[in-house]
Amino acid sequence: MRWEYAVVDENWLKTKREELHLPDYILRLLYNRGLYENEDINRFLANDLKGFRNPFGFERMNEAIDKILKIRANNETLYIYGDYDVDGITATAFLTLVFRRVGINVKYYIPNRMDEGYGLNKRALKEIYSNQGKLVITVDTGVNSMEEIIYARERGIDIIITDHHKLVEEEDKEILTINPKLSLDYPFKLLSGAGVALKLAQALYMRLEETLDKLYEYIDIIMIGTVADVVPMIDENRLIIHKGLEVIKNTKIKGLVYLLRYLKFGDKDLTTTDISFFISPLLNALGRVGDSTIGVDFFVEEDEFVIYNIIEEMKKSNKKRRSLERNTFNDIDKKYSVMKNMDFIFEASEEWHPGIIGVVSSRLALKYHVPVVLITLKNDYRKASCRSIEGVNIFNILSAISREFVRFGGHDLAAGFVVHKNKLDFVKDRIEEAIRSGSDSHKERFISIDYEMPLEKIDDEFLKNLKKLSPYGLDNPQPLFLDRDMEFVGSKKFGVENRHFKTFLKKGDKIYSAVAFNLGDKIEDKVYSFQKFDIVYYPEKIYYKGEEILQIKIKDFQFKDEFYKIFE
Repeated sequence: MRWEYAVVDENWLKTKREELHLPDYILRLLYNRGLYENEDINRFLANDLKGFRNPFGFERMNEAIDKILKIRANNETLYIYGDYDVDGITATAFLTLVFRRVGINVKYYIPNRMDEGYGLNKRALKEIYSNQGKLVITVDTGVNSMEEIIYARERGIDIIITDHHKLVEEEDKEILTINPKLSLDYPFKLLSGAGVALKLAQALYMRLEETLDKLYEYIDIIMIGTVADVVPMIDENRLIIHKGLEVIKNTKIKGLVYLLRYLKFGDKDLTTTDISFFISPLLNALGRVGDSTIGVDFFVEEDEFVIYNIIEEMKKSNKKRRSLERNTFNDIDKKYSVMKNMDFIFEASEEWHPGIIGVVSSRLALKYHVPVVLITLKNDYRKASCRSIEGVNIFNILSAISREFVRFGGHDLAAGFVVHKNKLDFVKDRIEEAIRSGSDSHKERFISIDYEMPLEKIDDEFLKNLKKLSPYGLDNPQPLFLDRDMEFVGSKKFGVENRHFKTFLKKGDKIYSAVAFNLGDKIEDKVYSFQKFDIVYYPEKIYYKGEEILQIKIKDFQFKDEFYKIFE
């Protein structure tokens, strides 16, 4: 891993120092994130809900609200139809809660991953029709379900598509669609499915002249979906997550109260990492190996006994998911760990559970830094989950051969498809050809260092200022700092396959607690006597045995003196 040092325009730095009166390290971090103008900087740091864009910037939002209000006026039933992942589950739960608050008769439907698959399906629409559903609002799905929409219309069911996925087929202007990627006028294109649901709710409440504060009481639900979908941590996504992390501390969702208690978070200020590693997997497990519908029940249910049973089901499903993921990952990893310079990973098996291949694909893409396509085999059809890396747009690659697929959809770096078994070899050859002709996968990887900051200079004021830049994520990464001449003391590996390690950093007469994720293979179990290291790190406060302490997250390290490598 090559280290690169971010360079800041010193004239810009001098000007902003005088104009904004911010510490140099904060100004440098803002510059490194492409924030140059005062207006952009102030908006970024304020994290003010007034920064939300007008939902009526979507061209057909007024038409969508008219349809919803017609349902309310006629006392008819509206169905929220969501995807089975966390983004879809949270979007469905949120709209169910906030629509019911304004007197709309709402029911919800989440398809079963194993039996029904992704997107709208006729079986579900038939059930909705039999239950007198007059309007279906999709969330996080539906943009590529043309045949199913026609089926619904023929039965008198109206459809509003809210989605954030790219369109595969030619757009049908008759279909009422709220999708930032298809909007000509709406300026922010990178909302999650839950984020789009929030925009719909904002528009409804504004039309009804209801205070938006009533919506934001439930914005922690939207925050969970937004974090889970790994969208860029900028613009409206940043506002959602910042406010959501604040609201969840005193959440009105009884299910979350009990879940946070089960996770033993106590009074801890939650971070996006907490959401990603502890809350999202429990919800996601239901969609992957369990019943996604109870994921929505979890958010809307008030009965404590029911909530308890849902959490138990989450735990059981998550345990099963982890076991399946671990076994599948290990099977593939054994094969590729001895290979060098591969361009991509393409594997298929009838033994894999279709609900976990997306996660396994992500882990493999991260480890090997190549695009990954994993396929499950069932009857005459093959279902694929694809994950990619910067420089390889898997969605565009698949789009070029989309006519071969029964179903297809996704994003630039994550996509999926269903194909007949007779076409699988052809599809594999086309994907391989496209990846090898345009891949940057062998380009040397680097880590960008924002600022050189000695550990001894980290104090409460530094950490408080640093927090103003959070929440962190895609396009707003954790700031990375450099310090030199460290000793590692008492290093100990942990985790699956000893992928991580804990240590103490010694510098002079001071000791700092530290952890390094996914760097276990870089350090030996023995203590390095006399050896000094330079580290790239991020500092954070954590709770340990009820006490708040400083922890250093090591992102990478290098031997200070090459001479000492002879002691390995």
